[in-house]
Amino acid sequence: MARALSLVLHPFGVFMGLALVAAWRLDPPSLPRVATGMAVVVGIAWGFAWRRWRSGRWSTVDASRPQERPVLYLLALVLAIGYWRWLGGGASPLSGGVLAAVAMLCAAGLANRWIKLSLHLASLAFAGIVLLAVWRPAGCALLALVPALAWSRLALGRHRLEEVVGGALLGGAAGWMAVA
Repeated sequence: MARALSLVLHPFGVFMGLALVAAWRLDPPSLPRVATGMAVVVGIAWGFAWRRWRSGRWSTVDASRPQERPVLYLLALVLAIGYWRWLGGGASPLSGGVLAAVAMLCAAGLANRWIKLSLHLASLAFAGIVLLAVWRPAGCALLALVPALAWSRLALGRHRLEEVVGGALLGGAAGWMAVA
């Protein structure tokens, strides 16, 4: 159950869902562009993670050890900035959300020296807070899943309590930044 929950609420899927719902609610004509861009971003990130794991450079496909994460953060940052540009930069209604996600990734990357914040929890809390402003029922549903996802990450041994709490707090703060 813990593994299934962790897979279903993986950051790739959470961000893909958030982007599609946000485009649908805020700028429906941009939906094909948003979907295409997210598919490319997730495809590149997933392919990179899969290759690192299969080659033995990462212990898990999620870069579970802190020393595996800097390259993941760098890739995520490059992809997020590229996605922001793909959407039209500051002219896109989704711009603030993408930039808040970039800030969240930068903060998690900087904190990685001391704590391996849960990106699963950060992405779910971020999406939940943003969706409260965009489509309240979806935001409430995602936020209701935060405790279950925290349990799953702890049960799988991927994080300690302070890492899941820290990830959720970081994601929530970045989400508020996106909608403020």
